[in-house]
Amino acid sequence: MKKNHALLAVFAALVFGLATGFSATKFQQKQFAEGDANGDKSLSKEEYVAVKLASGKKSAQKNNREFNEEKVAARQAKAFARHDTDGNGKLSEEEFYASFPAKKK
Repeated sequence: MKKNHALLAVFAALVFGLATGFSATKFQQKQFAEGDANGDKSLSKEEYVAVKLASGKKSAQKNNREFNEEKVAARQAKAFARHDTDGNGKLSEEEFYASFPAKKK
């Protein structure tokens, strides 16, 4: 059953990408590559949270804002569960890219 869900998620991501003309930005591609610490072409929850924390810290420093690592880590851990659409405990590149809000044209 999980195999069917995984295939459906990959198919949906492909159709979504083709139908909407979605393509990952260089920033998203860089974040995914930096986050994939073990090189398995997916992000575990730990890898996802780590890359989001690093990005958040950098943004907070750049904009001279306070950064609460605990709160951000908890929020990103919850977000991971929402973005893991096939429920396999990892984010594929497609799931990761889809986790970003759509940009207005």
